[in-house]
Amino acid sequence: MRYLAFALALVSCASLPAMPAPSTPVASATVAASASPESAAALGFDGERAHQHLAYLADPARGGRFTGSPGFEEAAQYVAERFKEIGLEPLGDNGTYFQRFPVQIVDLAGTPTLSRTGADAKTWTHRVDFTESIGGRAGNGSADAKLAVVGGGAATGGQDDFAGVDVKGRIALVTGPTVTGYQENIVQRGGLGILVVGEPTIKYSYIAQQFAQTIPMLVVSETTANELLAPSGKTVTQVRDAVRARRSNTSTLDVGFAVDTNIQMSVPVTPVHQVMASNVVGLLRASGTDAARAVLIGGHLDGVGTDPNGTVFAAANDNASGPSITIEVARVLAAHRSELKRSVIFVAFAGEEEGFLGSESYIARMSSSPGRVESLVAMINLDVIGCCGEILEATNESRALQDRFRAAASRAGVPFNGVGGGGSDQQPFSRRGVPAILVLWSDYILHTTKDTVEKVDLRHLQRAGDVVSAVALDLARGEGP
Repeated sequence: MRYLAFALALVSCASLPAMPAPSTPVASATVAASASPESAAALGFDGERAHQHLAYLADPARGGRFTGSPGFEEAAQYVAERFKEIGLEPLGDNGTYFQRFPVQIVDLAGTPTLSRTGADAKTWTHRVDFTESIGGRAGNGSADAKLAVVGGGAATGGQDDFAGVDVKGRIALVTGPTVTGYQENIVQRGGLGILVVGEPTIKYSYIAQQFAQTIPMLVVSETTANELLAPSGKTVTQVRDAVRARRSNTSTLDVGFAVDTNIQMSVPVTPVHQVMASNVVGLLRASGTDAARAVLIGGHLDGVGTDPNGTVFAAANDNASGPSITIEVARVLAAHRSELKRSVIFVAFAGEEEGFLGSESYIARMSSSPGRVESLVAMINLDVIGCCGEILEATNESRALQDRFRAAASRAGVPFNGVGGGGSDQQPFSRRGVPAILVLWSDYILHTTKDTVEKVDLRHLQRAGDVVSAVALDLARGEGP
């Protein structure tokens, strides 16, 4: 999952541009819920098989499956082999399961640093006290300067968090609550770097869409920020309270101020460069007059890779879980092939962490039916679906699909909750009018070194797989228009 779409942290990466509405009609979004002729468990989804797939995909030997890496390609080959064993037709390039496409990426060239110099010198620890953010105005570079505290980075009218301090030639400390465009506001005022209070143990998604001029940006813990603020006698909580007070009453005092502590920071980033990525695409073809229409089921295969010091982010829940369940749902539906009126497409996407690049590429490159976007009656996206909460959730991009999952979960005895839209590979399909949905658990682990195979349990895979299999089979049988 592209982490920042769901994060409560204050940092934000560059947003992808909105896609235009499709000029050609797509399948109707009306998908009515219906009763299933058999229980979900009777379909035969095997959580143990799914867990075995996950154990291979999330093995540290895969190196965290960064898009375009050897470890990702090994994982993609594994998925393709399972698709072949199940009997899916290859729907990639030149009779293969692989849909290959170029992507622009960036990565760390070294370990980021953060330190305080002078008599009270201190060096903080990467992924413990701080982490990097890359995308938009945040990119490669280093800074050696004193601090300017700028609240949430607002810069308009009575909401000017820069009032009271000149950020030019300084490193901006953003305590929050942040506003859209705070990075740009800091750059335009001559800031040399950005420290923003948030979650420091996360490896945030690296977005290669960057401005020509970037500055280094780190996400620091509140504890670290309080240490930086100590010479001023203020805390993060106090600054945030002042920001909120000013936003409700513009006659209150300025919130910006300088802290004459010298800080050194660096974020070593590779140049933006091109790699070849691979979606893995298989087809379970139906027979009959409706076989040219299809249900698409999948999830992203890529993770956030390996740090320069060799630390692997295994990316088990985010998102080896999605492709693992996808493989097993394919096996279940293949056993019901004779019942299918609609075809089913199974996909493991690349490039989700870099901004839905794999799903966008699938849409752009898939020109045949079943499979092309105009042929899709539904898109079911599986992300962070291996742990950790007790409530299965589905997003509301398609209310009809959400209702269908609610009904299937009820039949399977799985607690269910409908939630707002989520930042993952269903979004490019939804923007083009395809009824699309993200299915996940109500709590999840992602983008940390703790996201390992051991965190994903068979029970979560089994319960989610039962529900997804039931919905997918109903749709493939022709339930709904």
